[in-house]
Amino acid sequence: MEIKDKREFISSFLERCVKYAETSLERKIERGEEGVEIDRWKAYRDFTAYSASEVISGALDEWLDGSSNSILPSAPEPLGSEVQSIDLMKLSHVERRGLIARVIGPRPVFLVGTRDSYGARNLAPMSSVSILSNTPPLIAMSLSSDKGGRIRDTYQNIENGGVGSKVSIHALLGDRRSAMDVEISAQPHPADVSEWDLISGGLVECESGDLLSTAIATVHAEVVEIRSLPRKCKASLIIMEIDSVTLASEDGAERQPRLIQISDGALSNDIGPAGWTHVLDW
Repeated sequence: MEIKDKREFISSFLERCVKYAETSLERKIERGEEGVEIDRWKAYRDFTAYSASEVISGALDEWLDGSSNSILPSAPEPLGSEVQSIDLMKLSHVERRGLIARVIGPRPVFLVGTRDSYGARNLAPMSSVSILSNTPPLIAMSLSSDKGGRIRDTYQNIENGGVGSKVSIHALLGDRRSAMDVEISAQPHPADVSEWDLISGGLVECESGDLLSTAIATVHAEVVEIRSLPRKCKASLIIMEIDSVTLASEDGAERQPRLIQISDGALSNDIGPAGWTHVLDW
């Protein structure tokens, strides 16, 4: 049996075990069971899902081909004996973007909501959101034109609104539905078309700001500074202060998988089983 066939056979078995555990958990919770027994089943499910992702990734190949009897898989030397230095200025924009995304990633992907001067809502995917400070709670994201050279509506809305503009940043569940929503909202739609009307989730209005019904959390922030970047960069840095964070009231200790960008043109989730990717050109 080829190594890839072994991977598929074992990972398929483990994924069936995960589904069995999830079904058993649902039945136990419906019967009102709780405590240690539920925690054990959750631990079994999560560990098995992680094991499946390790098999799929090839991290355990030396066990599958019988080349190692070690209790732990050997760790490869990341750089090894052969290295190369890449001059980024000699790469095309697409090549440079891909290399940076591969090295700096993975990064969470958000749907970012803004409004124009008439109050019309816009929604766009972003993977450039980062934490600057916890006290005060400052975050930032970089915005520029899209791949066609068109100024992004998100940037236009924030620039027109200036300091004090409100921004809603929606964290997405790591599933194919969210990946499709990212792909849909990344397309260059006409200004009079709202991405809110095109995606699977719906708008939920609340006192703290707009919510996305399919999001696992929403950060409500206010723009405090718009800064041009050096070196003739086309992008601008948007610095925001977080006003509040909205979470589902039933959110417990168990963390839901989040949508992440794993390479320049691929999305997946950040916890197992990581057996799927969604390829897109954005």
